[in-house]
Amino acid sequence: MTTKQRFYFSWIVMVLAAIAVISANTIFVPATSYIARDLGVEEAVMSSNMVLSRISMIVCMFCFAAFADMFTSRRLMQIGLVICSISCVMSAMAKNIYVFDFAQVIEAISRATIMLTMQLWIAGISNKDNLATRLSWYTILITISPILAPSVGGMIAEKASWQYCFIILGVLIFTMLIAVSLFHIQEKNADVAGQTQPKARFAPMETLREYRKVLAHSPLVPLSFSLGWMAWFEGGFMAIISFLFVDELGLNAAQSGGIIMIYVIGAFAGRFPIMYIQKHFGPRVTFLYHQSVVLLATFGALLYRLIVGHHDIIEIAVVMAVFGFGFSGMYIYSLRNSMVIEPEKKSVYTSLFNTIYSVAALLGVLTIQGLYLVKFSSVNIFQTLIAVATLFMLVGTVLHLNTLKKMSKVITI
Repeated sequence: MTTKQRFYFSWIVMVLAAIAVISANTIFVPATSYIARDLGVEEAVMSSNMVLSRISMIVCMFCFAAFADMFTSRRLMQIGLVICSISCVMSAMAKNIYVFDFAQVIEAISRATIMLTMQLWIAGISNKDNLATRLSWYTILITISPILAPSVGGMIAEKASWQYCFIILGVLIFTMLIAVSLFHIQEKNADVAGQTQPKARFAPMETLREYRKVLAHSPLVPLSFSLGWMAWFEGGFMAIISFLFVDELGLNAAQSGGIIMIYVIGAFAGRFPIMYIQKHFGPRVTFLYHQSVVLLATFGALLYRLIVGHHDIIEIAVVMAVFGFGFSGMYIYSLRNSMVIEPEKKSVYTSLFNTIYSVAALLGVLTIQGLYLVKFSSVNIFQTLIAVATLFMLVGTVLHLNTLKKMSKVITI
């Protein structure tokens, strides 16, 4: 097998494995209210699995840099697939909310492992010039998961039961584990494949010191501030979506999955422009483009509510499709920035970037829980999320542009 063939084969196997694992987080979303009913819990209690899931992701991401360099990407992928298989079995067998929550904690650990493994694997087989493009193509391909998984999961829950979502997915994940185990995976860029690397070691305290330096002295936080609030909004939206569409607006699980698919299609389309814009116009235009698209969506929703007096299904679907378009491009842009600030520390920056992103999404879910506890309706929660996110994204615009003035030579391709 030639080097080029090995590269493409490695790409196909790794991406398909990532798609399978990422599906575990979205396949049951349209049936969330069904699961809550069968397990005998209310909305605020059911959303606890999202809180625990995101906390687990954050812990895993935070610790990832301490041990990531000790293993090959192939080995890390195998570990993630094994953990996710266990989660699927536990979720399908859950008879109460505690077992289901624990299964989602395990799934979150596997998902965090796979996400960071894929990002570092792509960075390892790429260079500065093609990194953004390959990250874009990777995120385009894995968007297949949130496009198909909620729709398929909604239909499975409607025709059979929500347990079969996890049974079918578990079989697929186990199949991908066999594929990753059997075939050779390219690990490094051809330009550096022959170079010897220092032996990695487990050094958690050294990793913590690096985190402190990055937070105190690097531009990572101001460059990612707007993205953090987008993640906060998306985390909150995903926490209310089943209750918003199924319980409040009268859809069933399959129809709710269709609305989620509209949002994800917007996110899928948003992956394409960044490959051209960043390469030809630089970071400033890239940021302003995606930030403007997101603000167009949130301002549009606020204006619609002001004029009409309420939110509608079609309006929410359109708003979220536009939001997903801008948000997905902003994520790739911000992720790529985190990897080129100090390339020799990309595992530290990647772990910390994803930790910050996940903390923001967790806070979005916690916000939902708090608003449910004080008896906010799902529609009013949606309105609150939009208003708060819009305000802080505007603040993020100022922070980002000011930081770009100081870091343009590092960030620019």
